[in-house]
Amino acid sequence: MPLRAAGALLTLACSIGLAAAEDRPSGTTRTVARHADWSVIVAETNRGRHCYAAARPQARRPEGAVRGPAFVFVTTRPVDRVRDEFSVEFGFEVTTGAMLSVGGETFPLAGDAVGAWIGDLADEARLVAAMQGNAHMQIRSMSVLGEETTDTYALAGFAEALARAGRECADPPATS
Repeated sequence: MPLRAAGALLTLACSIGLAAAEDRPSGTTRTVARHADWSVIVAETNRGRHCYAAARPQARRPEGAVRGPAFVFVTTRPVDRVRDEFSVEFGFEVTTGAMLSVGGETFPLAGDAVGAWIGDLADEARLVAAMQGNAHMQIRSMSVLGEETTDTYALAGFAEALARAGRECADPPATS
């Protein structure tokens, strides 16, 4: 799990908390753009710049369930040569077996009690492409209390946010 799901809880108002100590913001964390329901967040860390296209769920079912904030992120970390890495923070403790559905495709998620990422890394590019070509995605999970949950994310603005995050974390030109 090389920093997948980084344990991050983004507050789209410009703060970020990364679980791994080596990736804690050491400088600024800022929201640099908004595209519909998606934010572009740039964090300067001890290990370099991390860029995120991030969103909160548009709808959460069941309504009234006691849960913390939830987010999905697609992350770029040039220092690790990571681009377009999907992760989710549920906002509550879940059991295994979370599923993501978008555009008629279903992707099993792997993770821990509070966050997850794509179960099969070979599917990550296909997932990100599906997110760019559809209006919504749903993440279904089961809380440790036995409650079925569904979070729905709007995907309007995702492609633009992803492109901007990529530009913000573009590899610097090689020097000789």
